[in-house]
Amino acid sequence: MDLATFTQLFLSGLLLGGIYAMVAVGLALCFGVLGLLNLAHGGFLVLAGFTFQAIHEFWPAGILPGFILVPLIFAGLGWLTFRCLLQSSLKRSSDALLIPALLITLGLAFILEEGTLTLWNRSIAGLMSPFGTIKLGQIYLPGSRLVVLILMLAISVALQLWLSRTDSGRRLRALSQEPTGATLVGISLTRVTGVAFAMATALAAMAGLFYVTLFTVSPHLGLPLTLKALFIVVISGSGSLTRPLAGGLALGTLETMLATPFGAHWANFLSVALLLAFLCWRPQGLFIARANTRNK
Repeated sequence: MDLATFTQLFLSGLLLGGIYAMVAVGLALCFGVLGLLNLAHGGFLVLAGFTFQAIHEFWPAGILPGFILVPLIFAGLGWLTFRCLLQSSLKRSSDALLIPALLITLGLAFILEEGTLTLWNRSIAGLMSPFGTIKLGQIYLPGSRLVVLILMLAISVALQLWLSRTDSGRRLRALSQEPTGATLVGISLTRVTGVAFAMATALAAMAGLFYVTLFTVSPHLGLPLTLKALFIVVISGSGSLTRPLAGGLALGTLETMLATPFGAHWANFLSVALLLAFLCWRPQGLFIARANTRNK
């Protein structure tokens, strides 16, 4: 394998990993921080991808406005989903919340999958790149990949600024670190969780836009993506929103490198098998285990 081929594979892996990272961070907002497991997370990604393709077919020049419009729509859809289906479950303890949320969001995942199949009546969605190809030395990079890479970096920076500089981000961090103390000082659990769920759904939608721009999306892709994101969150350590970024990038790069000698199906199988083996070896997560070792 020459350097140009390796560089192209590495960049492709980073892009796929960026999508995994966005899905994992969105899931970590609800599960790793607030203890609310959303199995429909990948279903929102798939629905957003199909919606984005429909907008592009109806309005070919609307691809860039769609990158703003679709996440906003899905943020509202996420907030509505939380208010209608999950808000009443917050009255339970964190242990009692897990099973109802699991069942509700699993049912929602199947509804989103079947709804996508029914509305579009097609097995895949994908976009032809409108950005052409860019040549960097001996490396040929599709323009859509460069646009997605820039947007991923911008979203990562914006997410960190939101968490560290805005009142809603600080409330979320306070609630995740000390929920009892946060509620005692007047932070609303319902309001903050609703904002987190809306933000997580918007991140899933944005990941769906990136996925349908770079690859093809199937209605059956939702649950497998949610499972991979859950692996990343658990391995990275619950309660963190920055570590899943690194975990997602690592998984995407690993899958892309494995796909070259083994093919895409075997790469997917091997990556999930490695994640399972890692969890069997270190079920408490990589970073938590290191933290515990330092504290001894």
